[in-house]
Amino acid sequence: MIILSEMRAVSFCFFLLGMDWVWGLDTKTFDGDVRDFAVGDKFVYVVTDYRLYQLNHNFTNVTMRDINVFNTTERDPFRIKMLLPFITNQTLITCGIKKCGFCEILDLNNISTSVHFEDIEVGSLNLTYSTIAFIVDVEMKSYIMAGKLKVPTKCVDEDEFLVLRNTQDGDTGGMFSQLDRGTNPIVQNKNNKLIDFVDGFQISSYIYLFLNILDENKVRLLWFLSKTDKSNTLKSLKGATLWCCDDMERRRLLSSSVIPDTTVPTGKVLWAGVFTGGNTLDPVNTVLAIYDISPSGQTATDPDFWLDGTPKPTINKPLVLKPLMVLFKYSSMTSVLVQRHNSWIVFFIGTEDGQLIKLAVDTNYHVSCPRVLYKSVDDNYLFPKMHLDPVDRKHVYMVVRNQMIRVPVAQCSGHKSFKECWSGQDPYCGWCVTESRCSFLDDCDPTSNWLSIPDDHHQQRLVSYQVEKSISGEKITLTVEVNMKVRTESPVFACNFASNLCDTTTPAPVFPRCFCKFSSDKLPAKGLEVNVKIRVERVSLPEKLMLTNCSDITGPPTSVLCSQCMTAGCSWNNNVCSWSRSANRGPIQDICSQYGMNYSEPEIISIEPSVLSVHGRNHALMTGKNLDDVVRIQMQRGIACIPNESPVWNHTGSNLTFHIPSDDKGSVSVCAVLPDGRCLGEAIVTYRSSPTCTGLSPANTWASGNRKTFVLGSHLEFVEGVVHPNAAQIITTNYSSKKLWYHTPPYGVGEVLPITINVFLRVANQTLPCSSQLTYHHDPQFTSFTATRTGNDLRITIEKNADNFNITISEISVWGVLQENQYVECVMEVIKTSNDTEFIICRIKNTPNINILSLEIKMGNFVKKLEPKTTSFPLVILVPVAIIIIISVIVVRFFYVKQRKMAAQINQQLECDIRNDIL
Repeated sequence: MIILSEMRAVSFCFFLLGMDWVWGLDTKTFDGDVRDFAVGDKFVYVVTDYRLYQLNHNFTNVTMRDINVFNTTERDPFRIKMLLPFITNQTLITCGIKKCGFCEILDLNNISTSVHFEDIEVGSLNLTYSTIAFIVDVEMKSYIMAGKLKVPTKCVDEDEFLVLRNTQDGDTGGMFSQLDRGTNPIVQNKNNKLIDFVDGFQISSYIYLFLNILDENKVRLLWFLSKTDKSNTLKSLKGATLWCCDDMERRRLLSSSVIPDTTVPTGKVLWAGVFTGGNTLDPVNTVLAIYDISPSGQTATDPDFWLDGTPKPTINKPLVLKPLMVLFKYSSMTSVLVQRHNSWIVFFIGTEDGQLIKLAVDTNYHVSCPRVLYKSVDDNYLFPKMHLDPVDRKHVYMVVRNQMIRVPVAQCSGHKSFKECWSGQDPYCGWCVTESRCSFLDDCDPTSNWLSIPDDHHQQRLVSYQVEKSISGEKITLTVEVNMKVRTESPVFACNFASNLCDTTTPAPVFPRCFCKFSSDKLPAKGLEVNVKIRVERVSLPEKLMLTNCSDITGPPTSVLCSQCMTAGCSWNNNVCSWSRSANRGPIQDICSQYGMNYSEPEIISIEPSVLSVHGRNHALMTGKNLDDVVRIQMQRGIACIPNESPVWNHTGSNLTFHIPSDDKGSVSVCAVLPDGRCLGEAIVTYRSSPTCTGLSPANTWASGNRKTFVLGSHLEFVEGVVHPNAAQIITTNYSSKKLWYHTPPYGVGEVLPITINVFLRVANQTLPCSSQLTYHHDPQFTSFTATRTGNDLRITIEKNADNFNITISEISVWGVLQENQYVECVMEVIKTSNDTEFIICRIKNTPNINILSLEIKMGNFVKKLEPKTTSFPLVILVPVAIIIIISVIVVRFFYVKQRKMAAQINQQLECDIRNDIL
């Protein structure tokens, strides 16, 4: 058995797009969300609601055309639903919604030039209904296979489901006609099934169409054989139902891509589809599956669709096709694109959470560790359609809302050494020897050798070795193998073993193996350290190997002992470690996982939390059975990925605590590791996006603190606390009704205010900044209150200096203080502002005979005792005022009395004068 050396390859599983890769992206932002796009041999074509764009492949030299100029005689809005480059004819076919339909053919190299237009319905006249169109070849002519869902309209419309339309004016009936030698061949949907078209294409003489029957939750494949004319081609319709999958049924197809094959037309047609179970909370809601869709004698007539004028098929159920293999499971895949690269099949997968994932599959359908090529910052989903650059085959075109992105399929130049290049485990990348750089194969000088990873995905180590003892026991043969692939058949290859270890009978090296025969007497009991210098072309690979006596590795047959044996270069046969050659091939963990000691097998019931952010989670809780002997927890994305491991503590038979490390978005499998190395039990942990803080509401607080503040942003359910520079500890957060909030800490007495501080979110071991800040102000200033009797209630009006807090009635509480320190609640009613004063009005209900001595006002940690307005004047003012009033009263009384006496005297004198006159 060839054994892996101690030199481990660097794990690039789910490697995130870093700053070094940003330069490789080309982006273009449009005036609105992208509705459709297509890629031709020279240009990229993009449709938004109101414009059509033509760009070259790296998004420069943009030509823009307003959609409303397509028909200047009408003012009805027009929306393009079909964008179809016809490369052979050098035209771009556009059709869409405008009254009863409108199509225009443009020059493929200049969309400003119109070749032909007419009012015609091609596809559905409703934006919400599905439509499909693609170019097919029948005999020596090309047609548009167009499909639509039949919906009631005011327009004159044929009862069509699928038709073949002309692409040339000289064909029967002219441009866009569906006529065929006097007939009108139409495939019908007589049962009026609710249809969602997904994909269509032609390979050799067969046409393939994929659709969902929504009202029956079925995925259907239709075949057509390209024959002599339209009628015979449509009449050849056969159908099958695509069933997915063994773990659970997923009855809807989201995206489709044919797997290119150089053996076509004689070989099988392989196809990949993304299927969904419709449960967005399921961590494996979507799967990527491979099917053999080759038409064969098993194909049957479809019971739901047939050519108009022909008898309805008598078959009740179509043929059912099952997947050859499910390659990948994820929570929210949306799109798939497939490319063959040498012996590898490479899948590019778009997700609803804004990622582009690359998945390489070898000739035996063994899946490599997935890696992320692109991650959307704001988690917007990827458009269901992606395209490969038809010229260089090295870029993927994808859309995120209103932005198109051109992503390199690999960044080989980011690896600066041969070991880095090889450790990247990327089938696109290899070491160009004469240029001393990591590159694509076709970017390397043809005269240079190109060193790359082998075709077998299991080879995750650059150098492996094996030891074998002769039958007599006198000789040991050390075989060292370099796990790489070269462009030329006979590269320069040499191995030099140090210390004159090898004897003269050692065979000459033959790439990729070299040998060393030596006497078994040279292997001491403590082991033998062997240094070997390997050379492949100009690349030098120094290795240090530690050889051990295989017979000394003894003990109960556990996975630990098995791994120790195989790592030492020995063979594991019949549950013992030996010198004899073993037929076992494959990763050590796969061969040794079956051996274990007498431990109770752990069972995982739940993990809390099971959904977390990409930053991981500290102090996660696992509950289950037989957890006493668990020594660590292992998390793995796929068989080919190097797992993450975490130690455990506080474990009992029913629960344990552990840290969940950071990772990228998606689901990982979790198992519990026993002391003998076995990893048992099964659970799923799902990573979501990182929380973001876009704002705080309110964005200010008072110095005493404890104001309820809401955090605005996304994925806030994963936040474990808030960090303030003025708080010694992480502030506890509360999450309810999908809102995150916390209480602000006090800033400190005597500080210079106002002051603005930065706020951070704590997620696992990460501290994430908020994009907005929080401002501390002095505590609010309440000045007085008045009480007014209204029936049995007492209406309280509190005056406060106006400030920037914009407090609400839920933030303030008021209590009336009675005699003997009794309190009565004042129910808040309204807060009003006039000039520089705020008036807070509350009501003490059903208290006809109380006397309020003062108020106690609380806002968070701030507490204020307030006296009534009528007793709030200073005594130095009241006393003089009282004296003046008293003096005034005395003076008035004095003058009043004196005036009365004078009046009486005058009256008496007048009376005397009158009597004297009479006498």
